[in-house]
Amino acid sequence: MDAVSGTLDVSDVCLRAGGVDILEAIDLRLHPGELCALIGPSGAGKSSLIKVLLGLRAPYRGTVRLGDSAISRSGPVGYVPQDDALHRSLTVRRALTFAARLRMPEAREATRQRRVDEVLRQVGLSDRARLRIRKLSGGQRKRVSLALELLTEPGLMILDEPTSGLDPGLEAKMMSLFLEISRSGRIVLVATHAMQSLRLCHALMVIVAGRVAFLGEPAEALAFFRVQEFRDIFDELPKIGAAAWHRRYAGSEARRRFAARQAPRLERSRGKATEAGHGSARATEEAR
Repeated sequence: MDAVSGTLDVSDVCLRAGGVDILEAIDLRLHPGELCALIGPSGAGKSSLIKVLLGLRAPYRGTVRLGDSAISRSGPVGYVPQDDALHRSLTVRRALTFAARLRMPEAREATRQRRVDEVLRQVGLSDRARLRIRKLSGGQRKRVSLALELLTEPGLMILDEPTSGLDPGLEAKMMSLFLEISRSGRIVLVATHAMQSLRLCHALMVIVAGRVAFLGEPAEALAFFRVQEFRDIFDELPKIGAAAWHRRYAGSEARRRFAARQAPRLERSRGKATEAGHGSARATEEAR
């Protein structure tokens, strides 16, 4: 399921509501094959940024592009909301089959069924295909939501608090799954409050009051905020204003190193794009 569609480029995005700037000068560049976590305090602007990336809100300044195309509502973007919108009386396979007919109307039925089988395998639900969704666990239902979005092979996947309510063990398994999905050549952006598995990510974006306070490798964030644990970042953010954090980040070595990073090298193996490089050995080891 190769899904390489180009780099996500968010440049100088500003968003205003009621005369108040809720996003200011947001820059974000992610490559196919990268998993990025988005964190920040409540009201920091995470949901607003997601709406811009989905094409649901138009910034008054700046651009959002995926590869050669501007992001739009009909663009190649998959979205998994915090609350699953599933028909719980259907079996997993039937729900995916109905979705495939709606989202792939020009494809043959055999082609749609192959896609259903592929996404079931990818999210680890092949053995649950005949179960009704209401009988699944919370983590399994989230996998169904993910599978629905993977049907059309989006180049960008956005997940909003996908591990909310899951225990730490399931949270780690879900984050490992998101990492595997990114390795198929997709960009995966995960908005989360779970701190346990951030080291699996290629990138960590911290926003506060609509400004980027940090964007770089997760390990660099600990040094940047001078903390030992990711959860401690939230204690540091109120100590100076959002603009001050942004200025500190803009002049940091962490920013320069991240901007100069190489894109993951995606090798074709058995018909699937796999990541070879850009810290993949570290992420793979930690995912086990």
